[in-house]
Amino acid sequence: MKAKLRWFELEAVRLHAREWLPDEEDPQKPIFLLYHGLSSNSLTWKFVAHALVAAGYSAIAVDQRGHGPSDKPESGYDFATVAGEVHQVIEEFAPRTVIAAGQSWGGNVMLETAVRYPGAALGYIFVDGGFLNLHGRGTWEQISVELRPPTLVGFPRTEIMERIGQMRPGWIPDGVEMTLGNFEILEDDTVRPWLSLDRHMQILRALYDQDVERLF
Repeated sequence: MKAKLRWFELEAVRLHAREWLPDEEDPQKPIFLLYHGLSSNSLTWKFVAHALVAAGYSAIAVDQRGHGPSDKPESGYDFATVAGEVHQVIEEFAPRTVIAAGQSWGGNVMLETAVRYPGAALGYIFVDGGFLNLHGRGTWEQISVELRPPTLVGFPRTEIMERIGQMRPGWIPDGVEMTLGNFEILEDDTVRPWLSLDRHMQILRALYDQDVERLF
């Protein structure tokens, strides 16, 4: 089942998305909006989307700002901005109802969205996220070193695929390909993370500063 590519033209950015639709859409059923985690991409939801379509639902996975082919502004990676963009996407489907799911950082984005825009979605789903509280793990100085990603710019694509396979030896080939979607493939067949290091660190700082307990 192949996804259809689409774009959301929002107030400040264009967001890339993948859309999986059943053969016959039921307008009475909610649409599932799926949001990935930090330095991830919309393809990570592929098999979840397949299951949703098999159950008769439409599923749309969004590449958040700075990720995948979506726009990559220098700033705007705070929760107020990204939650506002989730809300804008939800509004595009009104009056149909939406269930929004987020994984890891995406879960914390969903939590922020639910608090800032009560009733915007029919429901929210948190997958390995929504409760991430980096503040409780140490100082920002410690976190910024511990969770700083490796520099992978310029690595051959084949080497990155081998590394992914070694880290996750039980994965099927599709799992490797979906993770490879975190990278832009350059003309010389080397890779560059879609999310740059400085923007990655902006998101980490926003996660560190988010008061999850207050939001719940």
